[in-house]
Amino acid sequence: MTDGRAERRGGTWIGALLVGCALVSVCWLVLGVAVAVAQEFAGVAGLTPEAVAASDVWTRGLVAGMPHSEPLSVLIPDAALTVLVLGLAGALLVRAPRDPAQLLLGTALAASPAAFGPQSDAASEVLATVTGVDGVAAVPRFVLPVVACVAYVLALAWAPRSGPLCRPRTWVVAAAVSVAAAALLSAAFFPDSLRCVLLVGLVLPLLGIAGLRQQLRASTSERLRAPARLLFGVLVGIVAVGAAPAVIIGVVASLSQQGMAVVDWTTVDLSTLSPAQGPMVLWYWTARLSLPAVAMAVLVTSRGSGAVSAQRWFSRGVVVVLVTASIGCLYVVVDFLSARFVFGGKPAPPHFVVGTAVTVSALAFLPVFLLTERAADRLLYGTRPTPYSVLAELAALPRATTGGVPDLAGVAEAVGQGLGATTCRLTVHRPGLRDRDYRWVRPGEEEAETSLEVPIRHGGQEVGTIAVDRAAVAGADDQRQDLLGAIANSLGVVLQAVRTGIDLERELRAAVAHAAEIADARRRVVAEADSERRRIERDLHDGAQHHLVSLSLTLGLAEYEVRAGRLEQARARLDQVVGQLDTAEAVLTRTATGLSSAALAERGLVAALRDELGQDPQVRLDTTGVTVDRFPPEVEAAVYFCCLESVNNARKYAGGAPVCVWLHRADDHLLFIVEDEGRGWDPETRSDHLGRGVRNMTSRIAAVGGHLDVRSAPGAGTRVEGRVPLGDPEASPPAPRAVPVPRPVDQGPTMARPAGDH
Repeated sequence: MTDGRAERRGGTWIGALLVGCALVSVCWLVLGVAVAVAQEFAGVAGLTPEAVAASDVWTRGLVAGMPHSEPLSVLIPDAALTVLVLGLAGALLVRAPRDPAQLLLGTALAASPAAFGPQSDAASEVLATVTGVDGVAAVPRFVLPVVACVAYVLALAWAPRSGPLCRPRTWVVAAAVSVAAAALLSAAFFPDSLRCVLLVGLVLPLLGIAGLRQQLRASTSERLRAPARLLFGVLVGIVAVGAAPAVIIGVVASLSQQGMAVVDWTTVDLSTLSPAQGPMVLWYWTARLSLPAVAMAVLVTSRGSGAVSAQRWFSRGVVVVLVTASIGCLYVVVDFLSARFVFGGKPAPPHFVVGTAVTVSALAFLPVFLLTERAADRLLYGTRPTPYSVLAELAALPRATTGGVPDLAGVAEAVGQGLGATTCRLTVHRPGLRDRDYRWVRPGEEEAETSLEVPIRHGGQEVGTIAVDRAAVAGADDQRQDLLGAIANSLGVVLQAVRTGIDLERELRAAVAHAAEIADARRRVVAEADSERRRIERDLHDGAQHHLVSLSLTLGLAEYEVRAGRLEQARARLDQVVGQLDTAEAVLTRTATGLSSAALAERGLVAALRDELGQDPQVRLDTTGVTVDRFPPEVEAAVYFCCLESVNNARKYAGGAPVCVWLHRADDHLLFIVEDEGRGWDPETRSDHLGRGVRNMTSRIAAVGGHLDVRSAPGAGTRVEGRVPLGDPEASPPAPRAVPVPRPVDQGPTMARPAGDH
């Protein structure tokens, strides 16, 4: 709570200082414009010495300021620049009324027109005459420059962070005190224009460059580093643009052997300036424009991620400014030197001078441009690996781990370190699965909020993406972004290998699961066969064996009756033997049912189904989709059993509803469907919907590599659908033999039934 009140009080005081400085600058601007207009039209207004002596105090003040006034050629751009500067100061105040950095920068902007404007002395003379206070001139000459310079230094100390007002660091205090002293000394010895050049065009940008350089090295987040880098580049551009006229001034002054007189260039006619003073005027306006440039950069950096997204275009802008300043400076120097040549006692012709300057500038453009690109990139982003070294390190990485799968986490780290990035993310598109990300964040850094993402392709298909923070690919040219594209192209094979490994792993798991299912089905078949053998043994022991023993006893009695001569009794015993034979035959037939099918063994699946189901009016058999007579014996047995079992269950539980059996061969598979129109059942409400019959059918179909699906719903009947793979259908059928098939009648239902039905 206390910190919040202190922050609000600090913001209020700075805001009040900003408004006060803006009012002073507006007052000085109005008075300066009035003096310039009065000077321009002094004869029209009749301001003669006699008229001035008899006029009011304001008229006398305007006349007193005329000797210090600038010409209209300087007033018009100065007034336009003052309006721009005051508008930016107001925008900073409205946009961030509690941000100390922006308020301090707005204060520096608001104080600069009156502190460094060429019309300040004229406005001061007007106020001194009107008020009778001689010390009025000290406000724009001493007070406002100190306020502007100190506020500028403090603003740059807080600007990248835009945090609450806090105690400044030692170097910030030292810089503020030093610049205040420099402002006072320059005010005492130099005119307004030269003070502006020295302070605003040189001292303040150099202090800002030194402070922002420290912040760039100390920042651990790209969110803080990006705005500091942007401001740093603006200040570098200001110094470079100011250095160009300084070089020109030095060359011209040294070669012309003229003394450098300290002249206020804005108070004289531009046509009377010497060759060395023309560039000084340019330097002055460059210094005046530096404050609005810094203010606009601060506004950009305060827009959340604006500084991060603007880095690429901003870097190019810095290169353009530096190249323009360098080539322009070279052109002027060469032009001046060429003009000093003498041909036959005559000065060099103009076309020679211009042609020489243009030729030298054109030849120097490309080397200067490339050198400036590298210098700007290193200045803004530090020393970064070259594209070749990054690709070489990436190619030298081991392509696989011990498991045979590429180590994408290591690839992400290598790419991030090679690009000098703080964040690198590799994403693999996995067919049928969620994408998998591999992230790397530089130790001690925060993960970047925004990133540049590039697709990774292989064979024309997008297999993944790679993303790095924008600062890693930002630069004065497209080489960094092209490098990311080249890395993405080189990673296409790696990511495709990962995708292939994932597909192989999935297929392997599916094959293992299918093999386990087949093994389980085979175990169940063996168990069921053993159970069937025991049933047959039991039936033979309890049924057929009993009848055969009884038949043996009856034959023995018949033999006894014949020996005894009782033929009638022997005949009766033989009739009893015939009856017992019929009974034994029936018992053996019932016991052998399910062990073999003669029709299936001799004529195949279709004929056996027709013999078994063709005479039932409730069953419709459709085998038109089968074009071959025979299939592998194990396939015929499994399908035959499932069809009979399904039809038998439909007869029992479908309530006399029609039943359809459909058989069809599709390429290398045999399909069968048994569907009834009965009342159906709900699998969700039956805990035993996979009864013994369904399990037996599923085991049989799985044993031959097939799949069985049972579907039912209340009121929609039941559908049993099977699919069995085939071998070579054109192969000759095997020799007829007995084919074991399960018993369809006494096996039990396959559909879901209430608990207890087995």
